[in-house]
Amino acid sequence: MPLAITGRGLLDAHLYQQPGRLILHLVNLTNAGTWRQPVDELIPIGPLQVRVRLPAGVRGKSLRLLVSGQKTRLGVANGWAQFELDSVVDHQVAALG
Repeated sequence: MPLAITGRGLLDAHLYQQPGRLILHLVNLTNAGTWRQPVDELIPIGPLQVRVRLPAGVRGKSLRLLVSGQKTRLGVANGWAQFELDSVVDHQVAALG
C-alpha cells in the first residue's frame, strides 16, 4: 500500500499520479450522522500523519496544500514522503512534487 494515514476520524483518501507529481485528495467523512444524508455539521479532524511512497519520477521536494494553503514540513526517507496535517475540516488536496 503506497499510502498510510494515522489519526482520529473517518477519512476517504484517493492517491493519483500525474507526470512528476502525486495528488492526494482527502475527504473528511466524520459526522454525528455518518452514512445518513444530508451532512449538517462539519467536525474537523486532526492532526493526521501522512506517509506516501514516492514512485519513480516523483522526488518529494515540494508539498502544497491546495485547500487550506497551510504550510507544513515535508520529510523524505527511504522512498517515503511524510508530513502532518494539523486539521481537515471538509477536504484537503496535497500536491507532492
